[in-house]
Amino acid sequence: MPTLEVIKMGNPLLRSVCQPVTNDEIASQEFQAFIDSLILTMQEEDGAGIAAPQVGILKRLFVIEMDGNKRYPDEDNFPMTVIINPEIKILSNEITDSWEGCLSIPGIRGKLKRSKQVQLSGVDRHGEPFEKILDGFPAIVAQHELDHLNGILFIDRMKTMETLTFEEEYSKYWNV
Repeated sequence: MPTLEVIKMGNPLLRSVCQPVTNDEIASQEFQAFIDSLILTMQEEDGAGIAAPQVGILKRLFVIEMDGNKRYPDEDNFPMTVIINPEIKILSNEITDSWEGCLSIPGIRGKLKRSKQVQLSGVDRHGEPFEKILDGFPAIVAQHELDHLNGILFIDRMKTMETLTFEEEYSKYWNV
């Protein structure tokens, strides 16, 4: 299974709203192979998540996982999750500061606010209904990826650009 090309900010596909995935698509070998390639691409790029539009496919699908990721060494691991036609429900009024990066905006991070706890629902890669409570970093990653499915980048959610920084400067000045 091949890795896929991650498209970058400026590509109009990143600003598109994605279409739902049908049951027939989920059951197809082609779609299952795409999921495998999306997972491999995320892992090869050291992402905590990746959404289908980031590789030019305008379908409502993302994958998330944290397993010893060098881009986020201080975050706890969480299991591989494939979520099709996802929905997120905010479960708490508690908001957390989030330093986010994006595979489609390489080398850049910015600080924004996200809900600390969410309920993620949709279907898994086999078309089975899925529901999970996410708290902390996994909740942030899921919100970030869902935004991609709606044509939103993390920089759109930043209240100010004062913390928009290259990763090298983030390591020197912000992550202390």
